[in-house]
Amino acid sequence: MSEELLPAIELRKACTELPALPLLALGKFESIGVAVSGGADSIYLLAALWANPDYRDRIRILHFNHRVRGVDSDLDEAFVQKFSEALGVRCFIGRREESGNATELALRNTRNEFFAQQRVALNLKLICTAHHIDDVAETMLMRLARGAGLNGLSAPRVWQTLQDGHVRYRPLIAAGLNKKLILQQLKHARITWREDATNPLPIAWRNRVRAWLTASAEQVLGERYASGFAHSAQVIEQSRLALLSWADELGATIVDGAMSVKALRNRPRGLIHVALARFLQYHGLGSASGRSTELLVDAIYVGMEIQVSILGHQVKIKDGIVRVVNDVVVPLGSDLRSLTFGLLDDECGLLAEEVVVDPLLWEKISRGDIPPDHVVYMSAAALGNLTWRGRVEGDRYRPLGLNGLAKISDILINRKVPLALRESLPVVLLKDEILWIPSIPPSELYKLNGPTERALRLTWLRPCLS
Repeated sequence: MSEELLPAIELRKACTELPALPLLALGKFESIGVAVSGGADSIYLLAALWANPDYRDRIRILHFNHRVRGVDSDLDEAFVQKFSEALGVRCFIGRREESGNATELALRNTRNEFFAQQRVALNLKLICTAHHIDDVAETMLMRLARGAGLNGLSAPRVWQTLQDGHVRYRPLIAAGLNKKLILQQLKHARITWREDATNPLPIAWRNRVRAWLTASAEQVLGERYASGFAHSAQVIEQSRLALLSWADELGATIVDGAMSVKALRNRPRGLIHVALARFLQYHGLGSASGRSTELLVDAIYVGMEIQVSILGHQVKIKDGIVRVVNDVVVPLGSDLRSLTFGLLDDECGLLAEEVVVDPLLWEKISRGDIPPDHVVYMSAAALGNLTWRGRVEGDRYRPLGLNGLAKISDILINRKVPLALRESLPVVLLKDEILWIPSIPPSELYKLNGPTERALRLTWLRPCLS
């Protein structure tokens, strides 16, 4: 697709030719933030919003340059800036400090930090994003695969009120638009956009799911499969809200960061799941779903006291109250647990991914610009059946740059890792070999030697300790 913009007058006219979006509820918002990457979806959203004269003067474009794709990322920024100037709309740019590859989680977090800053600076109560119904189908399939509950299966929602009080609205989902229709409408109106060359590459889980659906979903599930997923997500969301309303009536609300669960004893587990999911979301642990959350649900159901680790945080139930206790760290134990690629382990906060190490990323790795506290990269030889456990006495391994084996406890002391943090560090293994402990360089045996199409990236979400 050519990225040459139409002259401003023609571009404005082209925007008005797009089908109207369902926007009546936007009337109560003085300013409307619009997240625009420069891709087809966000350009369509911006153009269709601008086409409505009731809203165009209130639009504030938010573009975040992730600096992942080198010059192409800067060209995205320039394109969005030029597009906004043609429409006469103010554009606010944010840029990630680091450059090169990063985890999807890290990119999302830095982008959300930028959005948070702009919400304060511009007094934004609403941000529109360009999710469409294909995104709903992809998200539901991915979350079904990881065993998500109602909270996860209803995302991304048409309307979503976040913890800080601002609202996210996704008009393209409300309009029932999929990628095919978006592209057809843009081409018909001669409106251009930027293509991200990494989207078709199978380097991220979502990309692989998207490619799989694109190749065969319509043939197997029918042309309107995405609409079906979107409708199911809406039904799930209505059920979730109904259960939350019941939880509120029972007093299972969050007060000063804690939640009473006394009235949830012997109640349906679906109700407990939803109330607990809201609590975890409040504390930034909303991506958790697995063994640890099930232990909490079981404890609430029978009225038992318990303390478990979730994404490196300690969640405790005592005297019928659930709270996050960040000044207490419980050792992870010596039992081996499997680490599934692409799925965040909710107990220890580890994420294993197969990634591409391009020349730009390799330059950062080889210079030592990526400290091993949270993220490390290893050769494709480490792509196997990974497990993890807590540290045990006598653990030894050979970290990058060391000539021989060393005791992990000695390395942690030498690196001045706080004592409380040491007990929360998971040990990642391939068979019986230790690959990595957060805060220490990865194993010398699996070091990268240059750019590669296949590599292992391990990410650890560090617990917050007071």
